[in-house]
Amino acid sequence: MFYGWRIVAVALLAQAVSAGITSYSYGLLVLPISAEFGASRMEMMWGMTGSSLIAIFISPTLGSFVDRYSARWLMAAGGLSVGVALGLISRAGNVWEFILAFALGMAPVSVLIGPLGTSAVVARWFNRHRGRALSLTALGTSVGGLLIPYLFQILIDDLGWREACFRMGLIMLAVSLPPILLVVRNHPDDLGLQPDGLPPSETSPAAAMVSRGAIEHLFRHGPFWRIGISVGSMFAVFSVLLANLVPFAIGHGIAAKQATLLISVIALAGVIGKLLFSVVADRVNLKGALLATMVMVGVSLLALIRFGNIFDVMLVCSVFIGLALGGLLPAWSAILAQIYGPANFGRVMGRMQPVTIAMVSLAVPLTGYLFDRTGNYTAAFVMLCGLILVAAAALMPMRTTNDQ
Repeated sequence: MFYGWRIVAVALLAQAVSAGITSYSYGLLVLPISAEFGASRMEMMWGMTGSSLIAIFISPTLGSFVDRYSARWLMAAGGLSVGVALGLISRAGNVWEFILAFALGMAPVSVLIGPLGTSAVVARWFNRHRGRALSLTALGTSVGGLLIPYLFQILIDDLGWREACFRMGLIMLAVSLPPILLVVRNHPDDLGLQPDGLPPSETSPAAAMVSRGAIEHLFRHGPFWRIGISVGSMFAVFSVLLANLVPFAIGHGIAAKQATLLISVIALAGVIGKLLFSVVADRVNLKGALLATMVMVGVSLLALIRFGNIFDVMLVCSVFIGLALGGLLPAWSAILAQIYGPANFGRVMGRMQPVTIAMVSLAVPLTGYLFDRTGNYTAAFVMLCGLILVAAAALMPMRTTNDQ
């Protein structure tokens, strides 16, 4: 078996840890921590927002590091941050200590073992099968979302949120660090190999669609902003839904364990979405794939606004949201590698992440504010529909190689 698939397996595991803790499990802590500290819903949203704001500042630097230095040690640092952050959260004495611990600890996690760090190293190991490899890597976000919140909720119910955070930190350290240190290597030539495991004569060149000048002046390059605004809008939508869908369901009288099932459904549907995308990733129209995710989420939001008090409707919407989320991350990674080339992947995504994260940072607390003002999520979900329209408008004029 080509060694690159081992890299994919560890990258998948790393993304599972990152997404499972930083995104999918955040909503599980909202109600118990707010109840203990008397925090408002908007205050609770600042944990995720703070992490996003810090990631804005560190992503460009860490993105350059990923292209220049050891991916193994950088990813190991991200795995270590998970355990440290959860340990500090378990000792929080008030809501602002929780916010600070989550923000400072999880920001490097989301970068180093999130899409940037993992996709950058995987993109170097593949040319012909890059789309499939990135899709399988992104499968980790759904696997983590499927398994980690379920385990986390069990620990919270049995031990309370503090001990649950401490134990999850130890579990995540044991799961992530050994595979990263043992398996990850920067480039195929570190082991005397070629991308895709093919002989040099059969290896496709990793050509980019843009010139070196465009890469050196990214902030003047139109596609950079179109992709950033479009993907950032969608990540904002998904972040809000993942952080608030459990409280939304509980607010409609759904039991906590049943509400948590919605997150598991999103994660399971995300697994299916990523597997389907992996089959067609290297020949599908990437722009069309991104537009399809927008339609699916938009329809789901409209259904939640109109029929959101019915649990069966919540389940169906969670399926469509998960399928869409399954396609978004690998499509984003593939389109960046296609336009800018794998050698520049970390640098480009590192500079694009502040654009995407800024949109998440604005949308998440605004959702909490709208809920605190209105007592429900209707206004917030209408806002999310507007973000989807912005995403579609930004993406439509852009051309990819599949458009030719």
